[in-house]
Amino acid sequence: MMKRLAIVAGMLGFLAISFQSASARCVPLIKEAREQLVSAKLSKSDETKVKALLSDADKVSEAGDHKEGVKKANAALEILKKK
Repeated sequence: MMKRLAIVAGMLGFLAISFQSASARCVPLIKEAREQLVSAKLSKSDETKVKALLSDADKVSEAGDHKEGVKKANAALEILKKK
């Protein structure tokens, strides 16, 4: 019984650490992209895409889907790095 309890506690700890690391990556990426957007010289369509991606990244991150938030923030950064 104690062994099972220890295994479950370890798994819960691992999940908590995994969740924190995903959310810890998401917010700084969104912030970085927003900062780059201020000085970027983008076409109107690219600027609109970046803003939409960052808005979506915020929404999914707040909903708890940090993995998808990271994907969207990275997609926005890719557009910004091309310019």
